[in-house]
Amino acid sequence: MKLSKDLYSSALKSLKSHFFLNIVVAFIVGIVLNEGYNYASDWRTQEKQAKQEASYIISDNRKSNAEILREFVKEQTIVDIDPPKAETEAEKYTMGYFAVIVNEVTDTGSLGFGVLNGINKIVFHGRIGESVVIFAMTVISGLFWVFIKNLIIVGRCRYFMERRCYPYTKADRLLFIYRTGHILRTARTMFFRSLYQTLWDLTIVGGVIKHYEYMMIPYILAENPNISTHDAFALSKQMMRGEKKRAFLIDLTLLPAALLDGATFHLTSVFFLNPYRECLLSEYYSSLREDKREKLKKPELLYDIYLVNAADSACYPDTHCPTPYLEHRRWLTTDYSKDYGGDRPVLFFFFFSFIGWAWEVFFYLINEGSFINRGTMTGPWLPIYGVGGWIIIYLLKPLRKKPAVMFAGTFAVCGIVEYFTSWLLEKMMGQRWWDYTGYFMNLNGRICLEGLLVFGLAGVSMTYFIAPVVDNLFERIPPKVRKTLCTVLTVLFFIDLGWSVKHPNTGDGITEGFH
Repeated sequence: MKLSKDLYSSALKSLKSHFFLNIVVAFIVGIVLNEGYNYASDWRTQEKQAKQEASYIISDNRKSNAEILREFVKEQTIVDIDPPKAETEAEKYTMGYFAVIVNEVTDTGSLGFGVLNGINKIVFHGRIGESVVIFAMTVISGLFWVFIKNLIIVGRCRYFMERRCYPYTKADRLLFIYRTGHILRTARTMFFRSLYQTLWDLTIVGGVIKHYEYMMIPYILAENPNISTHDAFALSKQMMRGEKKRAFLIDLTLLPAALLDGATFHLTSVFFLNPYRECLLSEYYSSLREDKREKLKKPELLYDIYLVNAADSACYPDTHCPTPYLEHRRWLTTDYSKDYGGDRPVLFFFFFSFIGWAWEVFFYLINEGSFINRGTMTGPWLPIYGVGGWIIIYLLKPLRKKPAVMFAGTFAVCGIVEYFTSWLLEKMMGQRWWDYTGYFMNLNGRICLEGLLVFGLAGVSMTYFIAPVVDNLFERIPPKVRKTLCTVLTVLFFIDLGWSVKHPNTGDGITEGFH
């Protein structure tokens, strides 16, 4: 086993190698796993929420199983099952099947529950109880956890394990399990890991012990996704025999940074703690793998020699991977240096505009419980995101080889675009569509530090990971279909723009009632 000093120094060296790409990968995974990127922007709001929650807990300390289930589902990032109702019946549509769906989405404030309730009323005439709807959304949340979250955890392990040996490892390693096709086997193993951990947590002490005993399972799967569940558990147990105290001390050394995180608006986690911990655990796994190999009952199951011993290349040699990638899933690969020509400028503009609109709607839905069209226009697009994304992809292309400089450029572009757009909309329309007044380090309420940090990281994620994958998907669409799609979207956009100049999208949650 390496000395602790060597372990930490190796992890720090790995972190520094393409520092910002490591941050971006950890940031992407953190968003998917909902690991708490909830930046504190207004202390008074937080204090008020804390008092309300404390009052709620004191006044309602007895809950039924159904209520507990409802709260569990409500805490997931996908749905909100108890939002405010529509204020008046006059706001509802009265004719047609779509009216039922729209009214249910508005009433529940949740797209998922609204659609399910609408189907319930149309097909089953409302005879299905709320418990069935809750159950359906719980199943959806569970599937997301099993087939997305758990597999991304393994992909994260794969990325950081390759990163320690190969400085030019790409972010598409997060999709390693999907590219190799071992989805069901890996999902099964990770599911039982979580299930057993939950059951052992009921014993408290046993939960702590099993946490460290199961610690290496994601790394074993990242090296050999074809391994059986039984063998993965057995190998992790053998590797961690006599190592639990050391693993606990590793976590303990990270405690000061974790405590500092709350005082730095979670910036410590984003820019240091999360990526550094992954680098540290990858080094730890590699050390355990080497030192414990002779004591393992089936060491041949850890067969990826190029994963822990660097080959003579800057990237991991895929041709020598014991678990080959599936040819029909090559669209999951990323090449951030590519040019996006032809019809891509138009397609990317609308893609970014739609993603921005979806993000704003989803964010408001989760925080406020209401389904609101957050766009400045009528259609499902926000041009500010389209313009910002377009500038990052095309005008900042010379910065792609340096992630740190790319982040700085993205940060600046987002700040300029957001500030100018806010100023222009206020001058033209006499209203604001967002206001950061009260946020830490805001400029005239038009931009703020934490927002630009998030946009900066999102822009870098888009450059190195999202845009290349989306471009691969665009490539699979026939050219004639792409051309038709560009034409139709452009015509609809300008029609919407002409209408919105005279009749902008306004109202509560859009230009009023900022939170």
